[in-house]
Amino acid sequence: MQDNLHEQVDAWRSQLRKGSLELAVLVALQKRPRYGLELVDLLNQLKLGISEGSIYPLLSRLKAEHKVETEWVEEKTGHAHKYYRLTDDGRAICRLMIAAWRDFDRAFNRLLEDKP
Repeated sequence: MQDNLHEQVDAWRSQLRKGSLELAVLVALQKRPRYGLELVDLLNQLKLGISEGSIYPLLSRLKAEHKVETEWVEEKTGHAHKYYRLTDDGRAICRLMIAAWRDFDRAFNRLLEDKP
């Protein structure tokens, strides 16, 4: 029974991460342009759990939606990375999503504190 509960929480946690991943990527790119593996490393350091198999489809969708743009940058080592940066639309949607996240967070915390 206890193992089943942990599996259920793990599945819920996975859905929670998937639901907030777009915002996490937009916020990370709000700070500065980054390349894909750099985003994976950053988000995993923060325990947001993402794989290469998840980041690139998301970045492709964000590019198709004109929220990010890309630029190939050659490093000093001669290796090139595709950097992603927010567009003006990406910055605008990021601000709106942050506001929505904060509203949700405040409401949920009131619920947890039993102060609706």
